[in-house]
Amino acid sequence: MQAALSVQAQSLDKVSLQLAWKYQFETAGFIMAKENGYYQEAGLDVELKEYATGVDIVEDVLSQKSNYGLHNSSVVIENGKIKPVILMATYYQQSPLVFVVSKDIKTPKDLIGKSIMGTTDELKYSSLALLLSHFYVNRKNTIFTDHNFHIEDFISGKVAAMSAFRTNQLYLLDSKNIEYNIIDPADYGFFMSAVNLFTSHSEAINQTDRTRRFIEASNKGWTYALEHPEETVSIIYQKYSQLKSPEALLFEASVTRKMMLLDFFDIGATNKDLSLRSVSQFHFSGLLEPDQQLGNFIFEEVSQEFSKNVNFTDQQKLYLQGKKQINMCVDPEWMPFESIRNGQHIGIAADIFEKFSAFLPIPIQLVETHSWQESLFRAKSRDCDIFSLASSTVERNTYMDFTSPYINLPIVMATNMEEIFIADIETVKHKKFGVVKGYAIADILRKSFSDINIVDVNSISDGLKRVENGELYGYIDNLMVIADAIQKDFTGVLKVSSRLNDEVRLAVGTRNDQPELNQIFEILVRHLDEKSMQSIYNRWVSVKQDVAFDYGLFWKLLAIIVFLSVAYFYYYIKLKSLNVALLKLSITDKLTGLFNRVKMDQVLIQYKSAMDRYGANTALILLDVDLFKNVNDTYGHPAGDAVLIELSNLIKKNIRKSDYAGRWGGEEFLIVCPNINQDAARVLAEKISNKIRKHDFSGIGKVTVSAGVSEFSKHLSVQKSISNVDKALYQSKQGGRDRVTVYA
Repeated sequence: MQAALSVQAQSLDKVSLQLAWKYQFETAGFIMAKENGYYQEAGLDVELKEYATGVDIVEDVLSQKSNYGLHNSSVVIENGKIKPVILMATYYQQSPLVFVVSKDIKTPKDLIGKSIMGTTDELKYSSLALLLSHFYVNRKNTIFTDHNFHIEDFISGKVAAMSAFRTNQLYLLDSKNIEYNIIDPADYGFFMSAVNLFTSHSEAINQTDRTRRFIEASNKGWTYALEHPEETVSIIYQKYSQLKSPEALLFEASVTRKMMLLDFFDIGATNKDLSLRSVSQFHFSGLLEPDQQLGNFIFEEVSQEFSKNVNFTDQQKLYLQGKKQINMCVDPEWMPFESIRNGQHIGIAADIFEKFSAFLPIPIQLVETHSWQESLFRAKSRDCDIFSLASSTVERNTYMDFTSPYINLPIVMATNMEEIFIADIETVKHKKFGVVKGYAIADILRKSFSDINIVDVNSISDGLKRVENGELYGYIDNLMVIADAIQKDFTGVLKVSSRLNDEVRLAVGTRNDQPELNQIFEILVRHLDEKSMQSIYNRWVSVKQDVAFDYGLFWKLLAIIVFLSVAYFYYYIKLKSLNVALLKLSITDKLTGLFNRVKMDQVLIQYKSAMDRYGANTALILLDVDLFKNVNDTYGHPAGDAVLIELSNLIKKNIRKSDYAGRWGGEEFLIVCPNINQDAARVLAEKISNKIRKHDFSGIGKVTVSAGVSEFSKHLSVQKSISNVDKALYQSKQGGRDRVTVYA
């Protein structure tokens, strides 16, 4: 029996998961997948690596020190750029990351001039960072300090705000009876996820089956942990960590369930729309460079696109492991094939090499040059390991090897418009023809035409300008490059006047003192498929073609269009319903079902504008649950949540259809009452207070509320009107609670 177990253990794939924090309920699904043998059933021997100070989780995964990692965002950003990670699963569909603030701070604008404690990443690349940027809270007007992960600085007033997780610090503050407010980015429209499971391109593509098995076993572990929280907490506390008490872990378990939004998402489901929305918000805030886009980043999409695995030999893998990175030289001006713009490689070759990079465990680093001649020189001196796109020549073969060509194109000549079409270049070979210095086309021409008069030019644009001013008779290059350049800069001035019988064959060039490099790129080149290449061409090249009308083809196309239209209509309806649900989610407070802070801000602006333009009265009612902290302390947070839900239902049942009710923050509720003055609003507030006073709350009994009433004025801003109704609420609290005060 022991021998059988030993054999089974030896056959398991050993993998590791780098956790984003210490052992706690945030990692419960992975712990239970290991404890219950789900990973072993999936053929995996999983090491769970607890977080330690100084660990760079993303770098460890990309460099394959760890197979998988966790991150508190589905999009990983560093120095304004998106890191090339693959999202496998998302467990917290709503981030628990919030600001805990002192009681005098009500809105994000109140943070200006205060001291805020948070981690570097949280304050630069999270929903908190987006919130701060939106409200112009920055290092010029606010004090930021590094997070020490203790709550004492907040309790003592050393900092007015600190980043916190709803699953952790709130429990500690409540246990010490510390008063605080919460500013949640989600209330202002900045939604992000957390506990995101990710891996590298190399792991996702070369170990697709293993990665999928890890996801499925992890999801199974999370399902079990949520269904058996007490057992899970007991295992975490007894076998993994006693940093948090069982009571604290159970509190974390209850918040975890809320953050997973299980009414809307399956366990582990990825939300691509949320990630794309985050990228747009980062672009808008200036925290992400404009040229940075996600591309394919979700595991299932990437695994489908690269379903044909690229398999390197052990020797090639060992070579890559020791290589660390591949330095690449390109032609800095050769569009649409490639170019260097603002330090970035763009064009057809860049898109192809993006696909190559997905298969490689090490990065390809661009060596920035200013001319093709400089690239050739850097390759000779071994500053470059590869050419992205080049032709084999006798001279280049002394220091480079070449893969099989992956682009073949005809060679053509551009001349001025008045020149006639030239059927045979032999007839005009005595004239001057421009070719970029160092291009293989010059060697091809000299072999085909003896005594041809070739003039070296510095670049494509240099050659075409010399043709335009008459210094050269023609410029010779491949068809795609010349067509692109004429279309952009020389339309109506230059034209293609001749097509040669030869063609240019473009391949990856690799340094010939490292033959493994050529073998690796030969594998990658052979893995390219026609569909992918055509898709890349379509992105960079516009092709127009006139054809004769084919009625048979017409009816086939019509049938396809009808089918696609029906399919589109079906998915449009489906997408529309999902968008409606998403919109509702974005303006609804998840706990109470009332409008959230984002929606209420919009309502306030809308009716203040109506007041200013038409003089239409709008009254405001601000309600606060009396002694709500005692409810949480006595009966627990779940009971407190139940009170807020019942109270919200009472508010909804007792306001007018035209009124707007929303959760303003914590246990505060705002009601916007169009077309009535504050006297009528006082009557409504008294009615609601009375209904609440008489209601028996489940498991709690009686609860009361204090209320403030005010109204909009043409002379007061929205912020001042909110301040007035807040003052009226404060007077109700000071006057003994359970009463309504109208702002005078």
